[in-house]
Amino acid sequence: MNFLKKGIVILDENNYIKKVKGMRRYFIKSYKHLIFKIIPELSKTGKSDGSYSVEIPIDDYFKKTYGNLELYFSIKNDVVIIEDILPSEILIQCHMKDLPIYHGIPYYQEKDLVKLKILEGINER
Repeated sequence: MNFLKKGIVILDENNYIKKVKGMRRYFIKSYKHLIFKIIPELSKTGKSDGSYSVEIPIDDYFKKTYGNLELYFSIKNDVVIIEDILPSEILIQCHMKDLPIYHGIPYYQEKDLVKLKILEGINER
């Protein structure tokens, strides 16, 4: 992608672009945090070679339903290699089609809707 800085490589660029577009469509705050805060900081990390992950801020309902939104990357010879953004399945679904939304959180399976309703019921108490 054009916005990436020198020294940052994407392992699977096609899937990465799909996930970022899905994030931009449904989770604009998380998208902005990724693009304007996390990606610029990756080139300045100064970390040693190894595998790392960064949590991307997301709504609590999303976290409790699908898990944390995380960017996985590794560093090798001062080159940052972006490996994946997880959870993959929901982000790919966000890119592929219009998903139904329950209180601002997209879902693609009925069991996810049930989880969201249960979480809402717990938070109302």
